[in-house]
Amino acid sequence: MGTILNFVVVILILLFLAIMFYVILKYWRSNNTADKNKVLDTFDGIGETDAPPPKLFFISMFIAFAMAVGYLILYPGLGNWKGLVEWQQSDDKLSAPTTTLDHQMAQLSNHSLSALANVEEVVRSGEGLFQTHCAACHRDNAQGQKHFPNLIDNDWLYGGSDAEIIHSIKHGRNGAMPGWEEVLSNEEVTNVSYYLAALDNRHINAPSVKIAQGKETFIQNCSSCHHDGTVANPLIGAPLLSDDIWLHGGSIEEIQTTIRGGLNNVMPAFGNQLSDNKILAIGAYLNRSKIDYETRMSALDQEQIKRGEYLAYAGDCVACHSSEGGEPFAGGLPFVTPFGTAYSTNITPHVSEGIGDYNYQEFKDALYKGKGKHGYLYPAMPYTSYQYVTEEDVQALWAYLQSITPVAHRNSTNQMMFPSNIRLGLLGWNIVFMDTDPLNIDIPTELNIPEDKQELWQRGKYFVMGLGHCSECHTPRNLAQALESDKIFQGNIIDGWNAPNITANELYEDAWDLNSLSDFLHTAHSDKGTAFAGMADVVKNSTSKMTRDDVESMAYYLLKGDKGNTLDPTIKQLKPSGFTAEALQSPQYALYKETCGACHGADGKGRDPIAPTLLHNGIIMHSDPFNTIAVAVRGLSPTYIDEERNFMPMVSFEDILSDKELADMISFVRYYLGDRKDPVTEQQVTDVRERLEKAGYTQGLHSTPDMYEQRDGNINVD
Repeated sequence: MGTILNFVVVILILLFLAIMFYVILKYWRSNNTADKNKVLDTFDGIGETDAPPPKLFFISMFIAFAMAVGYLILYPGLGNWKGLVEWQQSDDKLSAPTTTLDHQMAQLSNHSLSALANVEEVVRSGEGLFQTHCAACHRDNAQGQKHFPNLIDNDWLYGGSDAEIIHSIKHGRNGAMPGWEEVLSNEEVTNVSYYLAALDNRHINAPSVKIAQGKETFIQNCSSCHHDGTVANPLIGAPLLSDDIWLHGGSIEEIQTTIRGGLNNVMPAFGNQLSDNKILAIGAYLNRSKIDYETRMSALDQEQIKRGEYLAYAGDCVACHSSEGGEPFAGGLPFVTPFGTAYSTNITPHVSEGIGDYNYQEFKDALYKGKGKHGYLYPAMPYTSYQYVTEEDVQALWAYLQSITPVAHRNSTNQMMFPSNIRLGLLGWNIVFMDTDPLNIDIPTELNIPEDKQELWQRGKYFVMGLGHCSECHTPRNLAQALESDKIFQGNIIDGWNAPNITANELYEDAWDLNSLSDFLHTAHSDKGTAFAGMADVVKNSTSKMTRDDVESMAYYLLKGDKGNTLDPTIKQLKPSGFTAEALQSPQYALYKETCGACHGADGKGRDPIAPTLLHNGIIMHSDPFNTIAVAVRGLSPTYIDEERNFMPMVSFEDILSDKELADMISFVRYYLGDRKDPVTEQQVTDVRERLEKAGYTQGLHSTPDMYEQRDGNINVD
């Protein structure tokens, strides 16, 4: 600072202090003239008196002035005056990471990022610099967020060598992808999105022909940058598209948005803001963070992870914690309830978006008590069933979820009405409705389970009542959405379908046996029909991944029953006759043959690979005709579980047959192909149709995975 400017600064500071000291001194001297009984003015009937300030105020002001003078004598503050203690900015510990960095670097001979990552002072400096310049985009822990990559994994768009990382920070990056909205049709964009989502072996609700068409379109238009999607191109920042890392969102909808609109990725250059040493320090911090992350991952028990993956399949975690067509475990699936819409959460190990900041005890509390880190959970999370999972299995689940790829998908905001949106109230729900008694695997004597089958029954109960949480869908709920324990497995309406009664009595009456039920659970196909809708997702994401032995144990338990779910010896099995000679002469058969026979066969025994059998079909034989009516009204999409056994889509008959015609035809089919004698009435069909229309489920041909985006998520089917 020049001499004249220094003089001006000193004079102004001293003048300001003198004026302030004079003002305080003046009021101190006139303080004795104040009269607390004198009213200066009134406001809204309240008088403002001339009361003197307390002496403590003046004493504190004089102390403050004395401290200010002392500070200006000891420390810099008066122009070029350095103070008696000769303090410098570099002595401040908060400034040390940046002001002493050059000194730190000068003492080191190896400036590779791996070597610098072992120098605590450099890493600490890099962390401070990262928080200042990088965290806004890449998050505090460098795991990134949507559109901004994770910097502590091994997936680098432009390469992860020291030179490439330093180049990215110093010079920035600019990667552009053109939009294809005016080049590709909507169908082509959709097919390409199916192909890309299928590259990482994700289950896609689309036929293989569409995926194949998507690949062909992709090769024709995108291969110059992305090859076939299985090869990255770091020279231009083209990512690998066959892994489970999606920088700009990996749901079907997000992939389509990227294809249509294109991208313009800009990483700003910091070469003019940061010195070379500072850039090296940031690189060292990132390298250390990556090493720490890899160390945590390598410390996980691989056998435990493998067991946890199996248990995650058995618990069907991915079905609920993935939106329709979304990334696995990233959350976003809506649960429409009478109290509003709740959304499943991201359970990947992303610290800010997922459960990466959870510890094991917090994870265990979520599974056992419905107590999340940030509040109690809604019972859409089946913790009332997961509480039965053994500690050993919970530890394995925890290890597996820690090992999967973090996904930077932000959780959707729940839309629950008051007072349901007050999380603390859910503690009261748990106290009133949650049965915390341990799972009892003692076999009721009335079941007469042979000794060689007892372990099978007990293992089946563990999976059905615990991880499988079958009761959560197949049991009615009361007004508070708690399971009616006295009606376990007696059926419930979910997403416009009936999760049917699966009590021992119903299964026996409908002629299910161990082989047919095991086939159904393990493959979604059996001689009793084919899984569809939500149950198809259960098979696809859960039971098909389990061993045949474990699936058979579940089937055995369901067929044998349990306490409160015992088999009534007076019940007789249904024995459908098929279409008799008399039936073939009925006018209803002519209607059946015209509307259903082309796919399901003139005899109702189905036609592979077009349509499943209706004869002996578990849904046709079921005591409740709801699903038979619902299938006819809303149509049905293929399950896409087994390419060799996928049936064709079934169209809706809502606009083809009247309610009376549907009722007559369904009654006819159920009579001869299901041995159900009670006729379905026109009013039953009308009630189901109106219920489905109100909830937005009747749209002709049932369509997925965009059903949830197209319908009003605030409408509850009930």
